[in-house]
Amino acid sequence: MKAALLFESRQVFGTASGMTIVMEMNLYELPAVEATADPGERYRFSWIAFDQADPAKRILFDCHAPKGTHFHIDDDKDGSPFVWSSLSDAIQLFQKKVTEHFGELSEISDEGGQYK
Repeated sequence: MKAALLFESRQVFGTASGMTIVMEMNLYELPAVEATADPGERYRFSWIAFDQADPAKRILFDCHAPKGTHFHIDDDKDGSPFVWSSLSDAIQLFQKKVTEHFGELSEISDEGGQYK
């Protein structure tokens, strides 16, 4: 069985300093995983926020073997692990890291987020 798309979105934000931040998020639920697996292993995701003028300035959250759930800031290749306690907490952590990195965001456009 294939991974099931749960959510995808693309939004564009502005910052007080004049940056344009593009945020793209997708979330897939994987077919049955072992009950003993880390809860984050139930999902495959890629959440990125980047400066449209300088895409190397970014926050990237993703999950893949062998690293598991982790995030990258700018050109950090190794990433920093994080504990997946719930989907809601993971999204809140992503939003917190984005705000810390770019400042407060105000929405410019929403190309749609759609739950499947």
